[in-house]
Formats: sequence, structure tokens, C-alpha cells
Amino acid sequence: MGDETGVDGSRARDRARAAVRTSRLGRLWDRATDAVRDSFLYRWLTAEPDPDVIVIDLRETWTVGPFIRLLDAVLDRLLPALDDSRLATAARAAARYTLAAPVVVGGLAILVTGLGLGLASVAGGTLGTTRLGVAAGLVAAGAVATRERRSWAELRETRPVELLVAALEPPEPPDADASEADAADPDASDSDVPTAEAPEAERSGDDRSRTDG
Repeated sequence: MGDETGVDGSRARDRARAAVRTSRLGRLWDRATDAVRDSFLYRWLTAEPDPDVIVIDLRETWTVGPFIRLLDAVLDRLLPALDDSRLATAARAAARYTLAAPVVVGGLAILVTGLGLGLASVAGGTLGTTRLGVAAGLVAAGAVATRERRSWAELRETRPVELLVAALEPPEPPDADASEADAADPDASDSDVPTAEAPEAERSGDDRSRTDG
């Protein structure tokens, strides 16, 4: 009875899949899939990298080279003056404060966003239930976040931040020297590992020498 029920269920699923494929929606889906796969963007994203990559130094070209050299000259004169400006000093102070208390800075930004949304809605006469709830939620979340006073170095050691960093950081490249050495001499690692048969062989050799003596 159970086998018959399973066979009937599989037949029903096959009939349903066939009906979906032959329907207008199924044919439209197949056409859209074929169009996406045949598109230039899809083929460009899924294409394998070309091993013969040619690197061109734009500074040596006649068309882009003069503009790049002019930009380098302007930056060489502008960056030292910008480094001593008040803007750079304020940016460095903001960076230090952000690293000292990143959650507080984020909470203040969220708090200001919520207050700005609420004031803009009141001024424009568009303050409704939805905007009021969003503004109140942002203000509450920002106020709660400002109570977290730990620095980035302390937050970096917490478990959630470690998991987030591990999930976002790219994998480490394999050691090319070690892989080449293993490929060149695959038996080198096995020759250095002592085996369990070596002590037994030495004992048998000592027994034979004692017997002969």
C-alpha cells in the first residue's frame, strides 16, 4: 500500500512539472533564462580569467599619460597643504574618536537621522503613524547605542565581531612554495616520518646477532 502511494505521488509530481513546463508561464521562464544566459553581462561574469593578461602603464601612453602626470603634479603640491589644514586635523580627530567609541558614533548618527526625519515630517505636514514609528524607533535605537562605550579594539575581540570579520574577509591564498615543494618531492614528507615497523626490525636484527654470537 505504501509503495503504491509513493508511485502515485511521484506520478502526480511528474505530471505537475510537465504541466508547468508546457504552460505559458513555464515557456516564458525558459525564454527569460535563455536570454539571461545568452547575454553579454552573464557571459562576462561567468567567463574564466584569461591567463595571458597584458599590463599597460597608462603613464607611458600619449593620450592618458599627460593627464596622469599633470594630476600627479597637482596632488604632490596639494596633499602637503591639505595635510596641515584644519579639515585634515578635524578628520583625524573624528577618526580617533570613532575608533575610541564606534558604537557611540553610530548611535549618534542614527539618533540624528531619527530626529531629522521627525522634524522634517512635522515641518512638511506629512507626519503619519508610519513615519512617527520609524522616527521613534531610530531615536530609541540611537539612544541605546550611545551607552556602548567600548573601543574598536575591545569590540574586535568579541565573538559576534569575530564571526562577522571571519565571514567577510577573503580567504588566505595557498602557500605557493609549500605546494611546489610537495609537488616536486611527494615522498619527502613520508621519508621523515618514523614507522611502527622500524623498532621491530631493529629488535629482530639484535636477536639474530645474539643467536649467531
